[in-house]
Amino acid sequence: MAKEFRAPGKDVVQRFWQEFGLNEQRVNESVEALKNWLAMEPHLPEESGSLHEARLERWLIRCKNSMERTKQSIDLYYTLRSVCPELMCDWNPRSKWYQDAVQTTCYFPMPELTPEGDRVIIIKYLTKDTTNFVLQDQNKVALMTTEVRMCEDYCFTDIFILDMENYTLGHVSKMAFTTTKKSEACLMKAFNTRLKAFHIINAPSCAEVYIGIIKAVLRSKLSSRVTFLAIPTVKANMEKRSNYLRNVRTSVWWGVYVDPDF
Repeated sequence: MAKEFRAPGKDVVQRFWQEFGLNEQRVNESVEALKNWLAMEPHLPEESGSLHEARLERWLIRCKNSMERTKQSIDLYYTLRSVCPELMCDWNPRSKWYQDAVQTTCYFPMPELTPEGDRVIIIKYLTKDTTNFVLQDQNKVALMTTEVRMCEDYCFTDIFILDMENYTLGHVSKMAFTTTKKSEACLMKAFNTRLKAFHIINAPSCAEVYIGIIKAVLRSKLSSRVTFLAIPTVKANMEKRSNYLRNVRTSVWWGVYVDPDF
């Protein structure tokens, strides 16, 4: 079975600190400086407590140890919470919308990093029934997950794998450009997400419209990282490029056959 997501060990933390010229002292000084800056900004809430300090540290790492970029990202994060409340608020996992969303779509960060320090995230439509499918809610789940990762996760970049096996014509009419564009801004800019690759598998012909929307909302540099892969190609790429799913030990996972010894 897949392993549970666990807090990173000291060796993992040290790896990311060293990559961006950080150590414990510098991290503590930078986090304290960000807290003082937030306290002086009347339009921004204060970040206090160990949970918020961990989030400020991840923000600093996501911005490559640039204080200026970190401040800009934090400012934009709170701006988007005001501008896009339909996506950035009401993050209650007990809400009916959330319970419906997780029954229709899976958004799952894999529990281990690749050897290069990247996080693989699996997205899969779980059913062809679109009765309870709401694009906005699916994207809110992704943003909620990213919010948790901001406090608990370390990674250099994200690698998305979108499995469209159950994508149908029923989904097509529910894929709105405006919602996708706003979601992209929240994910990429508010959380300063760095996208390494976006692999699409099992895409039916009716998925062309939504894939076109995805490419349209991404900057040209990121759009070029959206690729279509056949299952054999996925496996070959995993073997060549860091064995993305080395931690998966089950023969069937997110609708794709994976050799147990893979």
